Amino acid sequence: MNLQKAIHLRMFKTLIPVIVGMLLFSNILESQTFGGGLQVSGCLSQIDGDKVFGFHKPGYQLAVYGNAKISKITDLEIQFSYNQRGSRSTKNDLYDIKFNLNYLDVPILFVVKDWINVEADQEYYRMHFFGGFSVGKLISSSSFSGVDKDFKPFDFSWLGGLKYFYSENWALTARYTRSILPIYIYSDGNREIKMISYFISLGLNYKFN
Repeated sequence: MNLQKAIHLRMFKTLIPVIVGMLLFSNILESQTFGGGLQVSGCLSQIDGDKVFGFHKPGYQLAVYGNAKISKITDLEIQFSYNQRGSRSTKNDLYDIKFNLNYLDVPILFVVKDWINVEADQEYYRMHFFGGFSVGKLISSSSFSGVDKDFKPFDFSWLGGLKYFYSENWALTARYTRSILPIYIYSDGNREIKMISYFISLGLNYKFN
């Protein structure tokens, strides 16, 4: 009998957090705490330390994201994105340079919303300002010199930007992303050169209801 009671007590202790979790999860869903969406952007990038200047390397960025509502005007957002970056010389540069770098990134962002639209069928905020950090995995690369094979496999970046919602679901988005740590370090004479990657992106955002 004592063993049976112990088994029942253990089952009861196990079920309590499960039941509480299910109730909390159902309450979260009903209150529409979670959201998400898709982004498609064009990118212009460059790398400090590559001996050329300017955002001359074009590419694109594809992202899917989810967010959790913290308060009425703040969200926490996590993204999973693929982006093309690197650098490229032009006919005016002294060196013939080209780096193609393809990353899978996971940005974590803090979002602040402003300028509420009360005229729509459902109220929404037109402006979303965001900032945060991202970790990226280099999945493929190429270059004229072949030095890209020695680039660090992971990239840590900070980023900031905004979204302008011209309707409840559609928005224009812009962001700036810059590596915190160099993707490669080399010596040029007596100098140590740190290659830092950064890019700007402009695109279209669709938010799920």
